[in-house]
This record gives sequence, structure tokens and C-alpha cells, in this order.
Amino acid sequence: MSKVVWSLPEHDDALVNNLAEELGISETVARILVNRGVRTVSDAHAFMSPSLDQMHDPMLLPDMEAGVERVVRALEAKEKILIHGDYDVDGVSSTALLVRVFTKLGANVVHRIPHRKRDGYDIKPYTAEEAKAEGVSLIITADCGVTACETIEHAQTLGVDIIVTDHHEPGHELPKAIAIINPHRHDSTYPFSELAGVGVALKFAQAIVRRLGYDDQRFVERYLDLAALGTIADVMPLVDENRVIAKFGLEALAKSKKLGIQALLRKTGLDGKRLTPHSIGFVLGPRINAVGRLDDAAIALQLLVTGDESEADELVGTLERLNQERQTEQARILAEVQEILEQEDLDDTRALVLSKTGWHSGIVGIVASKVVELYNRPAILLSLDEETGTAHGSARSIEAFNIFAALNQCRDLLDRVGGHELAAGVSLKVDNIDQFQAKLNEVASEIIKPEDMIPRIMADAQIDPDAVTWKLMNEIRILEPFGPGNPEPLFISSDVETVESRRVGGDGSHLKMRVRGTKGLPVDCIAFGFGELEPAVQVGRKVDLCYNIRSNSYNGRNTVQLAIKDIRTEE
Repeated sequence: MSKVVWSLPEHDDALVNNLAEELGISETVARILVNRGVRTVSDAHAFMSPSLDQMHDPMLLPDMEAGVERVVRALEAKEKILIHGDYDVDGVSSTALLVRVFTKLGANVVHRIPHRKRDGYDIKPYTAEEAKAEGVSLIITADCGVTACETIEHAQTLGVDIIVTDHHEPGHELPKAIAIINPHRHDSTYPFSELAGVGVALKFAQAIVRRLGYDDQRFVERYLDLAALGTIADVMPLVDENRVIAKFGLEALAKSKKLGIQALLRKTGLDGKRLTPHSIGFVLGPRINAVGRLDDAAIALQLLVTGDESEADELVGTLERLNQERQTEQARILAEVQEILEQEDLDDTRALVLSKTGWHSGIVGIVASKVVELYNRPAILLSLDEETGTAHGSARSIEAFNIFAALNQCRDLLDRVGGHELAAGVSLKVDNIDQFQAKLNEVASEIIKPEDMIPRIMADAQIDPDAVTWKLMNEIRILEPFGPGNPEPLFISSDVETVESRRVGGDGSHLKMRVRGTKGLPVDCIAFGFGELEPAVQVGRKVDLCYNIRSNSYNGRNTVQLAIKDIRTEE
């Protein structure tokens, strides 16, 4: 029996019916649109037919004017410019975008991606010193810098200007930089605050090329592949401007002329195929991230800026090897975490804080995400460094708990913290871990209710399996791309009869079914990971199903099937 709570949103039936009639779509799809916040016919047209015209004016971002003016002066004076990024996909793609743009503009540009283990996150004072020694007079950050007050102040004393492009939450004070271009600034009036770091970099570059008299629309189209890569990999909500970036960026990525992207698509078997957010989130993104986690993210950056095909193939081979190492290390750490938690009484624990020597600091963030999924609590995993007496790690959270805000309440125990509502990075002294764990749980106990830790599924509509047709499938596809903020539609069908059931997969861990709705037309189902339920869903049994609608091709036959997310049986 499922332990997941299923629920359906309340609907304004009159609004749903009006959208269905005015748009000429099914009531089911109109219901999905309403669930996504669509209330008017014009909003529905904008949602179903995204356009590059929907992107906002970059000059509306805070400090954009000051940032552009400083870059123009630097270009005219042939100043040496350093682009300083971050070691995840968003940071690497942001840096690659700016490096490519500045190179096209004839700038004297160099780049730097910090090494996760040696440098840690964000720009450091010694980086400013090294840049000054190398003749750099302007540093532009990509996906970092908004909390680097000390470094930016130090750079100023050296005569090095800094422009910050970032999307992370600012601290209590902003750095004294030439410009801080960040839609999350408290004084920002930009219409959309959820841009990824690469989205901010894209807007900055767009404003620069516009100021220089170039066609900025054509520019945006040229770099949408990189923008989609970082936006989707950083799990940003695919609504508003991000929806435009994702839709057209995925198309641009599939036919990209950048040699590194071409090599990556060939190696992963995606060359010539239709790309989706899944292609980035589960295939391309993890390979780029693996380099920064286990080695030097500068390798991934070089892949995205190289103009040498043989070098691109060689670099992709390195990414593939490191990704396999990442998978092995990830499985080991997760097994050790589960072994620890199996011995714990978690009834009164609201936030999990786990630490161990030997856990790779570049991998703990991925494992923390899995722990949140398995235990439905915020989780912080820390890698202990016995030599320095410090712990470095990552935090992931549930919807009900803003982990970044909670960590800020524990700042007196932390050396560093940065991130978002659902994900953050931390470092602290090993001696402070027990006190930190107690304080974090104290904060969490005031916010997280028992029901917040129960896994939930919010479906879009209750329908009969007979309604699952190619017509509905094609209507749903109009709502792509799916991701955070616009999840793939979920449906519930109750009291349907099983007409076929068997375990499939090498180890029988999956379930293949056919079910019958009210009209008696059998519908195919696939339920990955539900093989053990086979005795409870034998032929003739009634079940409730929660599912996505997918197309399936097998032996030259194309069918619409139910991709099962959860099952409730008669038991």
C-alpha cells in the first residue's frame, strides 16, 4: 500500500471550461494550464507558444547600466579582463558564454574556474592578487560573487574593478563592486527573479552587444544552447523567461555548432535526437558536473570553448571516465549513509546532519538530494578533513523548509554558507558539528510539521484510462518543456481493473500491466520499481493509479502508455 499522499488541486470549473472553449483544447489540458497559474486566454497563448519576444529587457536588471559602461571602457582601452566562474554546470556554462562573447568582441580575456578542493566556492582574495600580477584590471564573476565582500574590497585596494553577475541570494550587505547584476537583489525590479547564473550572464552579454550596436536578438539565439544547459542543470523553475530559454535552448543545443557540445552529444548517444530537460538533467549535466566534483572543472570549461575537434573528443572521454567514478563513489557514500540512519531513531529528528572522513566533498551534494528523497527531511552531508579540523558539505531540503534561511540562523557556527531555498553549501569547524546539528534541528522543529515529512503527490486531474489517447498525448506535448515550475502532468485513475500483470526486467524489479477503464479498452502500463507489488495487482484486481502519459515504441509499434508513479491496491 502506498505511503504517499495523493491530492488534487481545487479548480474553478468556469475558468477551466472557458479556457477549453476559447483555446479549442480538452478540458483536461485546460485544467493543467490553470494548475500552472494560467488564468487568461492571452496567458495561455504565451504559455503554449513561447517566443523570444517574451524575454525581458536586460537593462531592467540592477546595475546593468554601470556594468555595461565599465565593460565598454575596458574594451576600448584593451584592458585585460578575467572571467571568474564556478565549478558546477551553471558556473561553467556562464563562464563559457562570457568567454566566447568577449573573444568575439576582440577582448583581451582570460578565464578561471576555481578548483573545488583547493579553492572552494567563490572568488578569493588571492585570486584578485594573482589577477593583478597578471595585468588584469577588470574581473567579471559568473554565477558567484554576491557574498564575496572581503575579496571585492581587497581587489579595490589593488586597483582591480569587479563586476558581479550572479543569481544566488545576497547576504545582509552587498559587496562594494562596480556593478552587482543579480535579480535576487532586494532592490531589484526585474520582472523575473529566477534566472540561473547563465541566464544573468546571457542578459549581461546581450546588453553589452546591444550597446556596441550589434543585433542582440541574433546574439541571444547563438548562445541559447549554453543558457539552456546551465538553466536546466541548475534545476531552475521552467517558467517565464526560463521557459523560453529552455524551449529554444534545447533546440539550439541539438544543432549546436560548438565542437565540445557536438562531441558530448555523440559520446552520449544523443546526437540527432530530440533533446528534453531529462537529456540535460540526467545525461549531459552529470558528466559536466563530475569533472568539477572529482577533478578540475576547467576541463569542462575547455570543452565548451574549444575550437579543436580532436581536443573536444579527448575532453569528452575524460568527462565520461570521471562520471563513472562519480557514480561509484556516490553509491558507496549513499550505502554508508543508509547504514548510519538505519541505526538511528528519526522520530524527533527534523533535519539530518551526517558527517564522515572519506566522503568526497564533491559528491555529498548529490547524495544529500537522494537522502531527502528517501527520508523526506532536510539533509546536510559533511566531509571531514582531519588535518585542518574543518568540514565541508552540501545541504538539500524539502519544500516546506528554506534551508538557506535556516543556515543563516546558524551563521555563528559556520565558516561559510551560500545557496538557495532548497540547496546550499556550508563549511564549519569539526568541533562545531554537534552544536550546529542541535541548533539546526531547533530551527527546523519550529517550521517543519510532521505532515511536511510525508511524501506527497499533487496530481493535475482525475481521468478515466479511456481518455488516454494520442490526441491527449499530443495536446500535453504542447506544454513542454517540463521541469520545476512546470512539472510533467500527473493523472489519477481510480478503481481500474487489472487485465494483465507480470514482472519484467532482469531481476523482476519492474511491473508491466494492462488495465481497463469504464469502456473496457485495455491500456498499457509500465511501473518501474514496483515489481514486488505483482501479487497484489493480479488479473481481476482493482487498483488506483497515479501516472504520467508517455509514448512507447516497441518492435515498430507506437503506443500511448501509463508511466506509473504510484499504485494503491485493494489491500
